[in-house]
Amino acid sequence: MEVALVRRILFFVTLSALSLANPNLSCQTLPGMPPGLGPLPVNRGYVTPVEQQGQVIAKVTQAALNKALSNARKTMGVQKPSVAAVRSELAKLFGLRTSASINNNTILLKGISANNPRIQVAFRKGLAEKIEPNFKMRAFQAAPNDTFYKFGLMWGLSNTGQNGGVENVDIDAPEAWSITEGNSDVVVAVIDTGVSQSHLDLKSRLWENPREIPNNNLDDDKNGFIDDVRGWDFIGNDNLPSDQNMHGTHVAGTIAAEKNNTRGVVGVAPGVKVVSLRVLNAKGEGDAAGVMQAIQYAIALRKAGVNLRVINLSLGGGESSDSFKEVLQEAYKAGILVVAAAGNETNDNDAKPTYPASYELPNVISVAAIDSKGILASFSNFGAKSVDLAAPGVFIWSTFPFGFYFFLDGTSMAAPHVSGVAALVYSKNPGLSPEQVVNILRSSVKRISGLEGKMVAPGVISAAKALRF
Repeated sequence: MEVALVRRILFFVTLSALSLANPNLSCQTLPGMPPGLGPLPVNRGYVTPVEQQGQVIAKVTQAALNKALSNARKTMGVQKPSVAAVRSELAKLFGLRTSASINNNTILLKGISANNPRIQVAFRKGLAEKIEPNFKMRAFQAAPNDTFYKFGLMWGLSNTGQNGGVENVDIDAPEAWSITEGNSDVVVAVIDTGVSQSHLDLKSRLWENPREIPNNNLDDDKNGFIDDVRGWDFIGNDNLPSDQNMHGTHVAGTIAAEKNNTRGVVGVAPGVKVVSLRVLNAKGEGDAAGVMQAIQYAIALRKAGVNLRVINLSLGGGESSDSFKEVLQEAYKAGILVVAAAGNETNDNDAKPTYPASYELPNVISVAAIDSKGILASFSNFGAKSVDLAAPGVFIWSTFPFGFYFFLDGTSMAAPHVSGVAALVYSKNPGLSPEQVVNILRSSVKRISGLEGKMVAPGVISAAKALRF
């Protein structure tokens, strides 16, 4: 870890300890950032799509599935071979040893590229309908502001004009909480770097699988994941989706950090639960296949009776993918809203789409970031047709691993504000479809003239207006 980053973390650890000791501590009473600590480098995602070398996503034909099943039956000597055995046989059809499932007819193949002659042979044999690159994805996180007391704490929830902000440029959280703080049966999937499992502001807000018995090394709920009590780690392929970065914990805190516990921060929807699905590593990097697998896991939870209504995707990268789009369409059919960060490249997404935010689907909502004055953040992507609305995304305080707190900038920080509002809407009106919720969120923004022509609904999302819509 870089020395400068260590110094920053130590500084903010000290501030977090102060905030724990005195919950009434205000931004104005804290010291300025020490000289030389400046902002962290801005993580602008992959401006040019980057592929995972030697990996492709393949949509296989029914003929290939039938052949793999037949071969697995012969190999295993049973009529109903395991999923792993069928996957292995599918890989052999492409001349490989192993493959990873994404859904029933889409697999991740490792050790082969899209232009490999074996891929062309597979097409000729009728084994594959489609082959796509597995694009890398990373967290959309921008740098913290280098002046700690420039803005007030939690301005995104309630802005009274503190520290140079503009009054009422916020999401109207207190007004919304008078209607609902969210229901504990509503679940939001945080597909990210993982979520701290022990943070005192998050511990009570983490969803637990009621159909899984902890630590018995069995797949009690028969979903293919052993002991997935609190979600799944698709990077480590285990049941410990904790955060080795900080991004996912920060996102989760913005959505659902505990309220009225005399410490730290509060989430937009402090009454709902979050489930951690880890798809990005300690560097904040992952790939499309992992994200797709996590989305499929969320869909499976929904189909199994879990009231999972929202997926938060504060990440992006790569080009348009039919396979990824199909997974998002499956989420729509399952009644799941997908909230996606618009990206941090100061890019017009109409001209140069950013994925997954730019998929034109009725259940995908793309979120830009604004500061406390209502100005589009300097890093935020925009798009008159492709970005839906804006949310607070500059100097956003939230939870941080090891029990601490941190402020970050980014459309990654804006998206969970919208996920939280959507969770509140579903808490009050559980029968709404994803498309209806998107329309409500767009229609209930507080319009800001400076955002005209930058997004479909030029304004900041309002939780209170959405709940009264």
